Amino acid sequence: MKAPSELLPSLLSLPTTLYETIFNPHPTSHELLVLVSALSIFWTLIFQILHKTLTPYIQRQSWLREAMGREYDRVGVLMCRALSVHWTRERYIEIMVRDWPKMQGIYLQHFVGGALCLPAVLGWGDESRAASLACLGVLSEMAWELSDMADIFITRSMTSDGKERLPNKMVAIWMIHHSMTLSLGMPLVLKYRNLPELHWMTFNLQWAAAIAIGMNEYTKVLDLSKSMELWTFRLLNGVAFVIMAWMRGFHWLYLSGRLLSIWYRDEEWTFLLIGSVVCVLITGFNFILCIMPFYKKMVKFGPSQKGVILDERNREDDNTLDDAYNRS
Repeated sequence: MKAPSELLPSLLSLPTTLYETIFNPHPTSHELLVLVSALSIFWTLIFQILHKTLTPYIQRQSWLREAMGREYDRVGVLMCRALSVHWTRERYIEIMVRDWPKMQGIYLQHFVGGALCLPAVLGWGDESRAASLACLGVLSEMAWELSDMADIFITRSMTSDGKERLPNKMVAIWMIHHSMTLSLGMPLVLKYRNLPELHWMTFNLQWAAAIAIGMNEYTKVLDLSKSMELWTFRLLNGVAFVIMAWMRGFHWLYLSGRLLSIWYRDEEWTFLLIGSVVCVLITGFNFILCIMPFYKKMVKFGPSQKGVILDERNREDDNTLDDAYNRS
């Protein structure tokens, strides 16, 4: 352990050390752990800042509560049933409004992580520096996921309603989401940092989420009883579906196959074993939770406007929409 007199110079030199680690083509695992730790602290602070600054604002905004109510009517009631939770409409609105600042942070973090991959996937600039930035995108995702796991643990164990807000099924979904980067992220950066498939996969997974979540957040505020807002909803939901279907569907399957074949060729059996399991889990996650929800909304709120009619009826009788979803 360093003496107090040595600690201050080490802290002052930390930014330089982190910068050198980012662009070091041959970093050690210890150096990457220090970088991930610093990034995890950074994202924790960003999420805390968003929470502290946005929460007082959103508590005064009736439009957000109305938007979350519409989202409950459209898909939230089904989500509650799938998660085996018994949230009333008002409880759903309360939880979603409370978590709204965190959702803004999630797609901000994914947007930044995907943007770091742009030089590598588009062939901009020096190849080594572009690969380093793409690997920083991987490590940024890993850092946020570590921070998020800590947040999940604290919420469930130290708050009175933690297990209700984060039921077991939701925790399992988040663990599947986090499984790939937490298990393979650092080993891939150490051994395959220049691999184009790694850069593309990191870009696709993060930007698909950032763009689609951003569009989905906006569609929540749209009143589908108004013609212009209905068509805006259809357009944005359709674009989000295409993005998800390509980046987390077809291209994901291609890139996964490429990675598995590379590990087989290189006789990297540990990578191949863990990677095969993770690829199956993430494929299921992508299809069930990323692609299908947009497809279902695209069908339900299509030109026939059946979904809009049901949505309007639900404002008068919640049970009407519930039964209609069961029949569809």
